[in-house]
Amino acid sequence: MSGTLHIFRLKAEPLQYQVNYNLGVHSWVKVFDAPGLDEFLRHSWGLPDSELDAMLGELRTVGHTAEALVDMPESHLAEMGFAESPSEE
Repeated sequence: MSGTLHIFRLKAEPLQYQVNYNLGVHSWVKVFDAPGLDEFLRHSWGLPDSELDAMLGELRTVGHTAEALVDMPESHLAEMGFAESPSEE
């Protein structure tokens, strides 16, 4: 099952990003520094470099981005450091 990845700039100094992953009624969250976010995006799921570069560009200019149809297994989210967050049902 695919979910939606939402990323937004949390702090400018030091630069931090919050990543929310929504899968149905469940949500997970994790905060990354800039290098950690780049590594996560490039190695955790298989989007082409051109899409990743566009997402990172949007984060730099607008401060947020989203990507639908991201397939991250629910069982691996905790292993990747994501915390389950409360969701409204």
